[in-house]
Amino acid sequence: MAVETVRRSEERDFYAVLGAEPSATAAELRAAFREAVLRHHPDRSPANSMATRRTAILNRAWTELRDPLRRLHYDRDLERGTATTLAWPLEPDEVASAPSRRYRPTPLPERPSRWHQPQWRSVAGFRVPAEVFMAGPAAQNAWIIDNLIAGQDWREHKERYWLRYAAGYYRERGRSDDWLGALERLIELDATFDTLVNVDPRSAYTATGDLLRGVGFLRQIGERYQPGSAPRRWLDRELRAMLGEFRDQRVRRGPADDRAESAELLLNYLEALEMEPGFADVRAAIMAHRRAGHLARALELVERAVATPITEPARWFSLVQLLTEAGQLDRASALLAAIARGDHPEALIRRRIAGDPVRRIATARQRLARARERQARARSAG
Repeated sequence: MAVETVRRSEERDFYAVLGAEPSATAAELRAAFREAVLRHHPDRSPANSMATRRTAILNRAWTELRDPLRRLHYDRDLERGTATTLAWPLEPDEVASAPSRRYRPTPLPERPSRWHQPQWRSVAGFRVPAEVFMAGPAAQNAWIIDNLIAGQDWREHKERYWLRYAAGYYRERGRSDDWLGALERLIELDATFDTLVNVDPRSAYTATGDLLRGVGFLRQIGERYQPGSAPRRWLDRELRAMLGEFRDQRVRRGPADDRAESAELLLNYLEALEMEPGFADVRAAIMAHRRAGHLARALELVERAVATPITEPARWFSLVQLLTEAGQLDRASALLAAIARGDHPEALIRRRIAGDPVRRIATARQRLARARERQARARSAG
């Protein structure tokens, strides 16, 4: 009776199966695979079934290691000691080799990193104690204010995250000067356009009423950028908007003398910024001076508006309105008649004036008629 031979095998990693080192190049690995296949190919020993099994194992190992990405993952598994092994069949009289090569990383000495500080957490750029961080946003804000903001002077800080946080703290407590000061210092320290836009200085100056301060500051910041550039155009729009806010708050409202003084400030700032005063600016200035009794100055502004070349067709109707409100009814009537006759044909083109010219003429006539009635009542009462 034949005695059945006990099948023996040993676990080998993919490199050991091919007979190559993990440091082998792709060419060396390919050469090792070809040599192993030739050595164990079934054609060399047709009667030996073990050759077929070994060839199948060689193909599996080569399939894994020939792909660079899969080989990389396998190498990492080797280093961690978790790499897959294959059962390599042994001849009955073959002696097992050394244990399978399974790499394990050398443990690093346990040295605490100076960057690892579990007792602190980061909030808005500040370091807060871990227990405060776990207590939630309200506790975090209270701790930052009590320990890092309150009692500090923004003039002594250059940290942009500190200035941002402090500006919000000052705004909530109505400290206008400190609020604007922190924002201005932040903009001066951070020259990026994104910061300028995100800070939204116009809203701060409008809320505090320091519009002319904002105009002066933004005019200075505008020197960073080339004329005609996108940031410069944005700043020009912000300046114009702030001057419009100043006009609505100070020139159109308040005591008569204060309004007249503010009107002069508005015109001076526009001239310094090399901006042409708009119709609303000139109109508000004329009305402010008329209310203050400065008729000569009001007349001077009217003549200045009349002498300004008109580049937009709709401005003809604006000029009629300005003359009407300034009390120069005859001039307003004569200009309106010239428009109706077609002396200024561009003012009669609906597309050019973005409206109906007939309706605009009718509205101007009604306004003139009411002004004449008021003028007549004033004369009869005088």
